Amino acid sequence: MMPRSLLRLPGRGALRPTTSKGRMLLVAAVTAVLAMGAGSVLAAIIAVTPDVVLFTPADVRLNQTQSNVQIDGFDEQQCIQLGAPLQTDQGFIPAQSWVSCHFFHMDPVTSAVLDGKARFDGDILGVISSSALLDASEPTCQIPNVTYPVAGAEVNRGLEAFQPNDRYQIIDAGRGIHIEMDVPFFSFTDQLRVITCCPGHECGD
Repeated sequence: MMPRSLLRLPGRGALRPTTSKGRMLLVAAVTAVLAMGAGSVLAAIIAVTPDVVLFTPADVRLNQTQSNVQIDGFDEQQCIQLGAPLQTDQGFIPAQSWVSCHFFHMDPVTSAVLDGKARFDGDILGVISSSALLDASEPTCQIPNVTYPVAGAEVNRGLEAFQPNDRYQIIDAGRGIHIEMDVPFFSFTDQLRVITCCPGHECGD
C-alpha cells in the first residue's frame, strides 16, 4: 500500500509529497487526462521509488548521461503491435501482441550500487537484461529522441552475472520490478528493458 504522505499523478510520474499545492496539481492532472478523451491509449511507468527517477536522457551510450545517485527510467514505444516474436529473459512474447517498452539506465561517474523499484499500468510480459537482447530489441522499442548504443559496441551494457548486485525481481503481482544495479570503477553501463502489455489488450502467455 502506498504511504498516505505520497500521491501518484495519473498516467505517469514519481511519487511526490502530498501538499495543498500537490492536491491542486493532482486536480489539474485529472482534468487534463479527462480532456484527452476515452480514445487515448497509453501505457507507462506510473510510480518509482528510491533510486529510480523518471527521466529521459538524450543519450544512453557509455559515459554520455552519468549519475552516481540515480537510475534513469523512461517509457519507450507504447502500445505497438509486434510484427515478430520478441525474445526476453522469460521467453518469447508472441507476434501480434500489443506491448509497451520501458527502459532503465545507470552510468555512474565513478562506481555505485543503486536500488529502486518501478510500477507499470500493464502486466509485465518479459524483462530484457542481457546486452545481446537489449541490442536485438532496440529496433522494436527505441524512441527517436534518444541515442542508443550501436549493436555490438557495448558488450557489457546489460546486467552482468559476475556482479553480485546486478539483479532484478518482478513484484506487485506482475506489475512492478525491483532493480539492483552494480557498476564498478572500471565502468560499464547497466541497462534493463521491461515489456508490458498495452492496457485494454489481451497479451499472449
